[in-house]
Amino acid sequence: MHAKEPAAQTQADGRHARAERTREAIVEALLALLGEGVLRPSAEQIAERAGVSRRAIWNHFTDLDDLLACAARRRMETVMPLWPKLPRDGTAADRARAVAEGVGRFHEHVAPVRRAAVLFAPDVAFLAGQLREAARMHRAAIRAVFEAEIEAASEETRAVLLAGLAAAASFSMWEELRRNQELSVDEATRAVRIELEGMLERAAGNQER
Repeated sequence: MHAKEPAAQTQADGRHARAERTREAIVEALLALLGEGVLRPSAEQIAERAGVSRRAIWNHFTDLDDLLACAARRRMETVMPLWPKLPRDGTAADRARAVAEGVGRFHEHVAPVRRAAVLFAPDVAFLAGQLREAARMHRAAIRAVFEAEIEAASEETRAVLLAGLAAAASFSMWEELRRNQELSVDEATRAVRIELEGMLERAAGNQER
């Protein structure tokens, strides 16, 4: 009995390792397809890219929602370290430029998967929660960068100013500029910077009057 136990354990470990590799391949296949702009990949497309059978997908994931949630978690692990370190000192113009450039690069990198998350969020609670958390973190980051200007604004203006600054640097704005207005990355970055600078200048001008 004892002689067989190590062999049985080795077999179990091997099966577990193979299962993990299969799950990994499926998740990576989905992320690759999303990255190529295939926002609604079929099970057949995912299976073909992963080199597994269609049945294997549902042996490892409960349903599409489960697979999407796993892919979103994986993507979050890889993209969050890419969030730019935004300055809290320097002139308002310098900080606006840093936000436009840093956040723009981040939005450009996550765009394919972010589009899919927005598409599926109404039906996948996990994705909806992730988008809400991303919006909260984005707003907090923008507030930290422009805290001096926001605090200097009148009490009734602070919330509006923060909302406007956060919107100007948001993924939604980046998507509008890049996809709908068909601007280049440099042009979209400049547009965001101009919008941020304009709001900050108007807010400062209101304080002087």
